[in-house]
Amino acid sequence: MKSRPPRVRHTEVTRDAVLSHLRPDAEIIAITAAAGYGKSTTAIQWASRSQAPVVWATCDETDSDPVVLLSTVISSFHRSIPHFRAPRGPLTLEEPAYSRRVLPEFLVSVSDIATPVTLVLDDVHYLAGKPTRSVVKSLVDALPEGSRIALVGRSLKGLPLPLWREQGRLAEVGRKELAFGSFETRAALEQFSGGPVAEALVARVQTASEGWPAAVFLMSQTGHARNDIDSIDEFIEAEVLDPLPADLHDFVIATAALGTVSDDLATAVTGQSRAGHFLAQAIDTVLLQRTDDHWYHYHPLLQDCAIGWLKREHPDRLRSVRAQAAGWYLEHGHPDLAVEFALTSGEPATMGRVCWPAARSSLLQGRTATVKSWVDRAGETTVLSSPELSMAAAWANMADSDFGKVLHYATATLEHLPNDWQENLGDHPVGPHLATLIATTGRGTNGYQQAAALAAAALAATPVDDPIRALTELILGLDLAFAGDPAALESVDRAVAVAKAIGVPSTLVESLAMRGLILLANGRDTEGCEAIEEAQRAFAFNHLSDMKSTSGVLAIGLVALSAFRGSASDTRTAITALDTTRSRLEPLLPWYRPMAGAVCALASIRRGDVDAYRRFIAECELRAEEPLSLCRLWAERAEGEYAASSPLQKLSPAEMRVWGLLRGRMTLSEIGDSLFLSRETVKSHTVSIYRKLGVSSRREAQDLADSWS
Repeated sequence: MKSRPPRVRHTEVTRDAVLSHLRPDAEIIAITAAAGYGKSTTAIQWASRSQAPVVWATCDETDSDPVVLLSTVISSFHRSIPHFRAPRGPLTLEEPAYSRRVLPEFLVSVSDIATPVTLVLDDVHYLAGKPTRSVVKSLVDALPEGSRIALVGRSLKGLPLPLWREQGRLAEVGRKELAFGSFETRAALEQFSGGPVAEALVARVQTASEGWPAAVFLMSQTGHARNDIDSIDEFIEAEVLDPLPADLHDFVIATAALGTVSDDLATAVTGQSRAGHFLAQAIDTVLLQRTDDHWYHYHPLLQDCAIGWLKREHPDRLRSVRAQAAGWYLEHGHPDLAVEFALTSGEPATMGRVCWPAARSSLLQGRTATVKSWVDRAGETTVLSSPELSMAAAWANMADSDFGKVLHYATATLEHLPNDWQENLGDHPVGPHLATLIATTGRGTNGYQQAAALAAAALAATPVDDPIRALTELILGLDLAFAGDPAALESVDRAVAVAKAIGVPSTLVESLAMRGLILLANGRDTEGCEAIEEAQRAFAFNHLSDMKSTSGVLAIGLVALSAFRGSASDTRTAITALDTTRSRLEPLLPWYRPMAGAVCALASIRRGDVDAYRRFIAECELRAEEPLSLCRLWAERAEGEYAASSPLQKLSPAEMRVWGLLRGRMTLSEIGDSLFLSRETVKSHTVSIYRKLGVSSRREAQDLADSWS
């Protein structure tokens, strides 16, 4: 519905005078004016004269998110340009993926179009903020040579019009050019009357409307040229709405407040079984236009009038209509529009019911900034009053690794639930997700066993089609692994399978990395390395460097991989990369510090860095009650390799018996007497010990041994 131009329902006046003044060599056409000046109609007529393929994209409030804007434009190119090659990777606003991959790949796709195109971006005034305006500026420059673009909106604030004007690329159409003259006013009147009209009527309409096209059409349609109405809203109410039968009046008011509707959406928000008939036949006004895909666009003047009327007469009805529209859009797979209507409804219950499902899928796509913007728009008071909104805020900050805010919003969510919520997770919409969050952070549990039990309960209460199910399966596997439960690998394997099946790349990478770490800890080195390498490939293919938790989990895996298949340089690089993620993740994940320490300790000792080994092994902080935990298994493997790498391992059993006494203050004779050996035999063993240890004195040998103790 956003990739097709609106279709004028009744009639239109050809804007020959406007179009004839446009320079044919202008690459960029700027059409700006207030509502009701026929900007879109002019753009349609301009584009229809082009010999190149026409691409049309209509923006709305959701396009202030650059990812949504890119999706809108890509969809429009797909519809109009055969074989358009869209970017392959997922769209995300998170950095650095957005700047390094998403936007550049989109611009390459546009520049690779084989022929010139004519592109119209309508309602550009909705594109608030520098990121979206940057998309438009970059898009203008990326279009194939010979292309033209029309930028249409109530304003084009933030776009480099002065630069384009100076470069000679810009032609501009404004309110002055779009206003009807007497000739166009006459044409509008004659089209409605079906014949010639009196000059006096033309003059009266021209004077009353001041050439405002929307007012001219309304006056032409009604046959009135009234001077006793102070505003266009009053005119619309008096001449368009008031004459309608009561049921049709109520229908128009409710649906016009939404701006754009389909038969199904109109039926959902009004309960009117004749919605299709009303839209297609009963509403007889130029302020309603139909697109080729059976969507209907109310003119912004009528939309503003309907909203104003509802705010004045029935504010509860306006909230209800927006809330119902939010639910409809969510059910039909348009989460961004759903959230937009939910937020404007002003109803915390609707915001929570709509924003939380939309947030779950958006967060798994890496759209953390978008979800946080929804939370900000809802407002702190509203967020804290709704368990769904506070849950969305908690997970958004979890993805952003902000430990303080995670606790703040998780606590707020918990306050809305009864004391027995953990025993009845399925009774509460956010119950399973709060349980998963607690099982992830370990806060409020007495250890990994309890956290694993909570994750298992969350998994049992999570619907099979919930996209967070793969993550819950992974959290269960992690808690089991750190509790020393051998069932951990089975759960992590299920997480891998679910993440692949439903397409959650972040959870897939984390699951594969943890699978590799579990296998390596249990001596299955080849399988473990292969799992981490698969995680590394999935991470690179899906451009997940902006996902902090995913990057952090993989970082530990890459240190482990370097220990088994890399060089000393690879290990140093991997440990340095891990160090950049640790400070944010350690407060969130109780296992992160000891696990990172154990893996780095093994990697360090394998590269002969004893000092680094000692530093990292001290970070393990292992719990005695979890002898088979994943951290302990890694630490014990590191400690074993540390002991095996000691220079004392070079000594024979007989030399080790001498060495045990040589480290004290006993003379060679005293050592011989204690071991029932001659002094010469003890001396021979001592010389051999010094040679094997690479030292020349007892003091040097003792210092070396102390450094490995």
